[in-house]
Amino acid sequence: MPDAPRALVLVAPALLDRFDEVVDRIVERVRAALPLYRDETYVSAAALRTAAVDNVRYLLRTDDLPDGADLAAAHRTGELRGRAGAPLPELLTGFRVGFSEFWEVLADAAIATGRVDARELAALATHVFRKADEYSAALTTSYRDAAAHALRRHEQERSALVEALTTGAVGAVWEIASGLGLPSTGAFVTVAAEVASVGVVALPEITSKLRAVNVSSAWRLLPDVEVGVVSLPGPDATAALRVVAGAAPGRVGVSPVYPALDETPRALYLARIALQSAPVGRPSVRHFDDTPLATLVAAAPEAATQIARRVLGEILALRRDEQDLLLDTLETWLAVGGSATAAGKRLFVHPNTVRHRLRRVAEHTGRDLEHPTALAELSTALHALRLLPGVRPPSHDETAVTGSG
Repeated sequence: MPDAPRALVLVAPALLDRFDEVVDRIVERVRAALPLYRDETYVSAAALRTAAVDNVRYLLRTDDLPDGADLAAAHRTGELRGRAGAPLPELLTGFRVGFSEFWEVLADAAIATGRVDARELAALATHVFRKADEYSAALTTSYRDAAAHALRRHEQERSALVEALTTGAVGAVWEIASGLGLPSTGAFVTVAAEVASVGVVALPEITSKLRAVNVSSAWRLLPDVEVGVVSLPGPDATAALRVVAGAAPGRVGVSPVYPALDETPRALYLARIALQSAPVGRPSVRHFDDTPLATLVAAAPEAATQIARRVLGEILALRRDEQDLLLDTLETWLAVGGSATAAGKRLFVHPNTVRHRLRRVAEHTGRDLEHPTALAELSTALHALRLLPGVRPPSHDETAVTGSG
């Protein structure tokens, strides 16, 4: 550090004698200028005075120390404020206000000696402003380091709470909910979003994006998915899931709406099933179909897979485009209550085309589509096919792609 200017050497002893008075003036000026320091939410009156003491002592240094050797106080203040989460702009504004008050005191004292000319006063200003800049830079660096560390710790804690919630680990649900800032009852969905690679979030900035539409959420990143518990303002998840869809570059599975957080483990299971049922290779948000058949399939996936393969076996042996044609027609026909005319309108084909395809379904499955039991078996098989990706064997094209490595 360059030698202290002559003006500072002249006035420093006198100001050190008035040290408490100078510090009090700075504290009063800062508190008067900024509500942050009056309400003491982040910085108590005692902490503010301690910082002012450190600042004045630093600015009055006249000894010849290496650069940075006397910045410990600045680093300590920055670390403490960063841990507390105090807003950095207000902290720096407070420092500038305090420094302005200190400079008035210092300049008045220098002029009052009658031994400091304009040139020396300018040299004093340069020296003191440089030291103030060094101090604020050190404070800012330590603040940002501490704030980043606190944010990582906060996110780790929230991630652990989400894990406890989604796994049903030991712990009172209301305590976990409180830690996450969520209600324990209400309306919720659980989201499972496919990650592109390990360690990369699937839905960037999703918490803040949902907060912008007044929706609270908590998230945890796993190796294969990013899991989110979303608290809805009501039973309709449309608005929240529109935000999720807009943020998703890949596949997303969503559970049915459920009323209590202690149901989250099962909701995650259903969200994962919905994710697995989404088409591979393109962005989509797939909802778990909250129907009795879908619930039955999810409750017994192995049995449902066997049933679907047995019922749809011959159809699943066809080329993939033929499979899709027949199964989409069957699914549409069932959805419209067995009307070939209504199904034809949805599929943009003639009703006779629908009937022809349905006859092929009956031939390949050996099921009479007018028999209630056959319809129940086919509906169950279709639900299993849509929800459980292991039902359908890979096509020749898929085998070639996955086996090419």
